[in-house]
Amino acid sequence: MGYYDQHMHTHFSPDSAESFENYLEQTDGLLVTTEHLDFHDAYNGGVDTVLDYAAYSDKIDALNAIHDGRIRRGIEVGYTPESHARIMSYLEGKTFDVILLSVHQNGRYDYLQPIIDEMDPKAVMQEYFQLCTEAVRQIDGANIFAHFDYGIRRLPVTVEDLREFEPLLKGLLNAIMAKKMALELNTRSMYEYNNADLYRYMIGLYLEMGGSSFSLGSDAHSIQKYRYHFDDAIALLHELGVTELTLFKNKMAYTDKI
Repeated sequence: MGYYDQHMHTHFSPDSAESFENYLEQTDGLLVTTEHLDFHDAYNGGVDTVLDYAAYSDKIDALNAIHDGRIRRGIEVGYTPESHARIMSYLEGKTFDVILLSVHQNGRYDYLQPIIDEMDPKAVMQEYFQLCTEAVRQIDGANIFAHFDYGIRRLPVTVEDLREFEPLLKGLLNAIMAKKMALELNTRSMYEYNNADLYRYMIGLYLEMGGSSFSLGSDAHSIQKYRYHFDDAIALLHELGVTELTLFKNKMAYTDKI
């Protein structure tokens, strides 16, 4: 069937203006978009970012009728402790092929906002990785844990810094494995934010712990970043002995050789 990008956005997310049609022109294979769900979204001025599921589904159904059913439904859930009940209520009764789980904010600010630059990096890392672990434990039904490094993208974090937090990271990875989720290689994190070394470390730790389920996502918000540096990420996986990636349909996992 062929591996495809499992993290991307269209105009159904407020930080993207891209269309399904433009993505469809980039591939003759499968396509899934993972639109944002972030309650009290700090990056969006504190308003709720809520996917219009009815309009999203109608658009996909119309396009699938003329594109051989190539499009799947996806969502990227942004967790905060305060939003847990609202997230579960939103997801109830809705059909998604893939659900990404992310931590973008702590309820007060987004981790990509400039305020992070003024903070103690170690304190940010401690809070962020604890929130990530809590998100995985609290949210049922998610398939992929996205961009483990989102909260530290603005920080000058090294592999040695990550090693200081290895107990926390092992707790996160244990939670991911317990929920049978895939660990995402976010290629914009790796090659736009220059965190490939952090991913190499995290992948190695995951493999040592018995983890085996990986997903590949560009986090594209436009066609210019679609399948961004996928060849480089796949080469890294091959170097570390990984030969399969995990895909989802109706939230059921299957693998594809790379």
